[in-house]
Amino acid sequence: MFGASGGHLLAGGAAVELLGVFSTGVLSDDGRVLSPAGPPTSVIFRALQSGRARIELIRGDPWQAAPQRQQIAIVVAA
Repeated sequence: MFGASGGHLLAGGAAVELLGVFSTGVLSDDGRVLSPAGPPTSVIFRALQSGRARIELIRGDPWQAAPQRQQIAIVVAA
């Protein structure tokens, strides 16, 4: 899990998969999900098997000024 507003799997789909981009939420007393205002706050990737992957994280508000992009190399060892 990374603190970011977006992300991509650039290479290594056999070793890692992108589960999704999420926002923090709150449940009301009656079980309804109260949605937060603003961009997503977390990106979750899952290791599938041994191998190498490369991901890109996007930080900052994706709907405003140019967000920051960062590439990360990942090594999954069993």
